[in-house]
Amino acid sequence: MIATAPGKLILTGEYAVLDGAPAVVVAVDRRAVARRNAIPRGSSPFLVAVAEEIAARRGETDPAARAALEISVDSTAFYNRASKLGLGSSAAVTVAATALALEQGEIGGGGPAGFAGGAAGIAPRGIATINRREILTVALAAHARAQGPRGARGSGADIAASVYGGTIAFSRPAGTGPCLIEPMRWPGAVAIVPFFTGVAADTAQLVARVAAARDAHRPAVDAALAAIAEASRAACTALAAPADVSPVALLGALALAADATDRLAAAARIDLVPACVTAARAALSRLGGTAKTTGAGGGDVGIAAIPATVDVTIVARSLIEAGCQPLRIALDDTGVDLRPDAS
Repeated sequence: MIATAPGKLILTGEYAVLDGAPAVVVAVDRRAVARRNAIPRGSSPFLVAVAEEIAARRGETDPAARAALEISVDSTAFYNRASKLGLGSSAAVTVAATALALEQGEIGGGGPAGFAGGAAGIAPRGIATINRREILTVALAAHARAQGPRGARGSGADIAASVYGGTIAFSRPAGTGPCLIEPMRWPGAVAIVPFFTGVAADTAQLVARVAAARDAHRPAVDAALAAIAEASRAACTALAAPADVSPVALLGALALAADATDRLAAAARIDLVPACVTAARAALSRLGGTAKTTGAGGGDVGIAAIPATVDVTIVARSLIEAGCQPLRIALDDTGVDLRPDAS
């Protein structure tokens, strides 16, 4: 048995989500794959954190805690050649490892092994139950445990997208309180084309730099964060709007979100928006679309958002001419899953 979990793109609400604003997050079809080994092995900080979190909740002798020590996760799908794409690999690794450890614990502890489903937070799969609520709770705590030493525990939006898949509106109104996750429907009339900026970025470092800039230039940075939050709320409203108005409203909200990120970069005096993204936005605006960074920005993956009626070859050419590298990445509706190991 293996567990797989998708990556993510945070489309709106970046940085402001840490203050409780909503973020629009989509899961993407680059997956981390977790397998259980025959014996305990050295692990990344995220896998160690999963084992420690399960042990803290269930006890060190619990089968799930023991299983967590024997899990390894393949995250090569999150790289473009030698560059890490910034698609939430650490979150996907944490979620996949958590799901497999909990499933192995059920088997080891004599838990249910038949097909089940229908209850809130529990989705059917081939041979056992998968409780997304429990996976979310454990993975959120484990990821924060591993990220804490770097000073950037994160909002949890990436974990939520990896657990549930699809498009979600994510928020934690109290900053560190319980998260709110609302499934949204992405309109088919709006196409997303992810691209690599050619530059890798360090999310934890950027978050720390923005926080420091906020202390130094609070009025300007706060105003920019408020603009990001407002654009993200507009995107959430657009996604919930009737089908005849949702696409236009969503494209407008994403354009506002792109401008708001520019404001934050200027206020914080940090290069959050690579030149290729700015050039792509100018080109795509003539096609009724926009381009923006995702997540912490500074590099990694950006997105082009365009009417689905626009020829994708024209979009790809526009991105390449702007200095961007279009990627074969699609939205993923599945979320974390468990499946037989075909290897």
